[in-house]
Amino acid sequence: MRERTLIQGQRLELKLRMAAAILALMSLAALVSHLFGILPMVFFLTYFGVPSLLLIFLLVVWARRIEAEVFLNGLAVGLAGGLAGTLLYDSVRLLLRESRLFNYDGFKAIYIFGMWISGQPVDSAAAAVAGWIYHFWNGLSFGVFYTLTFGRRHWLYGVGYGLVMELFMLGLFPMFLRISDRFDFIALSLIGHMFYGAGLGLVAQKYAKNWGDAI
Repeated sequence: MRERTLIQGQRLELKLRMAAAILALMSLAALVSHLFGILPMVFFLTYFGVPSLLLIFLLVVWARRIEAEVFLNGLAVGLAGGLAGTLLYDSVRLLLRESRLFNYDGFKAIYIFGMWISGQPVDSAAAAVAGWIYHFWNGLSFGVFYTLTFGRRHWLYGVGYGLVMELFMLGLFPMFLRISDRFDFIALSLIGHMFYGAGLGLVAQKYAKNWGDAI
């Protein structure tokens, strides 16, 4: 009887994890939607992005009521890991930019995103604020997706995850950015995503839970 109840609980948590993982991808979906002319980013984030955050909050409330420990852990660790990874990602790119080793500004896309969201010029304060908020939203969302999908794994899984993110970037960013030096663009983004994945992976390896931890 106890084993049956445990299995039912795991199935319920799995559904929660799948739902929240899909909702966490809304920030990426907003970019894809904008680039392929489906819906402008500002409208997608307004009508799908913000509601997705509210739905995740409701899932958290429900998960607390049913004591879905693995799911709640995945969200918390994903947020922490995503933040750690994003800070590493930005710090490394900033250091590389200041070193002038690469002829590419890795932060340029952030202000373009902000322009799309705010409707203000790319060099305006409104675009900067909107762009950086969206940038960190992305970083946290990818962290949550990772932990809800993989749970606790060796940190090298995080590096591999970062490389998958790199592939998406290589496919999408040339659609709206003028890239004069492909090598510098690829090298800088590759290094940044590897550090993002390593930071996320280390946090998840240390703090994330798998099914057996909740027994």
